[in-house]
Amino acid sequence: MAERHSSTDIVQTFCATDRAHRAAVESQLATLGIHRSQHMMLMYLYHCENIPSQAEMAKAFGISPAAVTGTIQKLEKAGFIERTMKNGREKEIAVSETGRAIVERTKKIFGDLDDAMCAGISDEELESFMEVLLRMQGNLRALIASE
Repeated sequence: MAERHSSTDIVQTFCATDRAHRAAVESQLATLGIHRSQHMMLMYLYHCENIPSQAEMAKAFGISPAAVTGTIQKLEKAGFIERTMKNGREKEIAVSETGRAIVERTKKIFGDLDDAMCAGISDEELESFMEVLLRMQGNLRALIASE
């Protein structure tokens, strides 16, 4: 008979898995000269049809406008984005060729990382796991909504 794990054991293992995944991501991104938070913002900008304001980005990431400014400056200094004047005042942000190359490289890196993380787990097990994760998310959303 399989050992029954407590909800605390399961959540702690889930969180430890998340931390291990984050460490693997950070390790892979470091080889490209970009930090995880910078990469997240670069991906956000890459996928936006209309580049949002820094205030909109701060809201989307749940961070301060000053943190957005700092990350944008680092991305620009590294050559991943370009900022140009618009209307003589606002700066328009665009992902540079270098930034687009990083995005393409990280798509492969993350695909390989995801494959390695799921190695040896059947499609059925992954589907069941996805169902459980979605139910957990729903439980948490309901808990937050009831507060």
